Amino acid sequence: MNPYLALPSAVALFVALAYALDACLCLGFGKLFRKLGASIRSLPASFTAVATACMFAPLASLYLTSIACGIQSEFLSFLLSWLRIDVRVLTVFLLAPLPPIAALIVFIEVGKRLGILDTAKLRELVGSESLASAKGLRLIGVGYVAGASINALVAIGEEIGWRAYLTPALINYIGLAGAIIAVGIIWGLWHMPIVVALKPLIERELPWATPKLIALNYVASCIALSYPLYLLLATTHSVLPPAAFHGTMNALWRLPQFVIRATESRRRDMARIAIASASSLGSAIAITQAIAVIATHI
Repeated sequence: MNPYLALPSAVALFVALAYALDACLCLGFGKLFRKLGASIRSLPASFTAVATACMFAPLASLYLTSIACGIQSEFLSFLLSWLRIDVRVLTVFLLAPLPPIAALIVFIEVGKRLGILDTAKLRELVGSESLASAKGLRLIGVGYVAGASINALVAIGEEIGWRAYLTPALINYIGLAGAIIAVGIIWGLWHMPIVVALKPLIERELPWATPKLIALNYVASCIALSYPLYLLLATTHSVLPPAAFHGTMNALWRLPQFVIRATESRRRDMARIAIASASSLGSAIAITQAIAVIATHI
């Protein structure tokens, strides 16, 4: 990494640009979406386009930062250096979707036992009350393929920004643990403009999901996920494996938000959701660590 990009001023500019681009795209779309009056379950194609564009905002922000630092000629070489592929990268890339898949299964099973899932909605969306069924496995298979293909391609935009650039830059100042936490907070709150843009629809379709709860969930989840994602990057020196992990999360993890059941005891519900989430994230981290160990022997 060019030392100019590692300067605190460059890091601050990158973060500011990433937030600004994301906010402009999401809030602009929010106005359009409210005019359309569409259901959150039938998001128009324009939402997919905006969400995809947002995922490239960190990459675009890094390019703009390199221009501001006068080193735009080095941007392409930096990008290509993190797109390397060899036997280890390919092996870990194909294994990377497994942790988020396992995490989803754990969340669903723990959630059912804690009584926080609406099994009728789960049956409606999946075709079964369990992911360990023919229809559930078909859904997982589709999620794997999407996560390791088009979704991974899109996730590269974020992974270059958050993992390949921002995390190493912050490690220079606050160490690995501090960088993981800082990137998790920045990355988590970066998702909030779309929540603000779709706030009326979220309140109607997902009454349990208050803005504060969503922000807390994003920050906590992104802090927890920043570790396995960076571990995949550090193990392979490529953004492709973390992009496959990230892409699979995006492919499958919309399911839980539609099957969570809210009761009159919000505090109890939140505690149980936290238990299910911690269990699922723990499984994802453990499996990622196992993959990293396997990778060291390739």
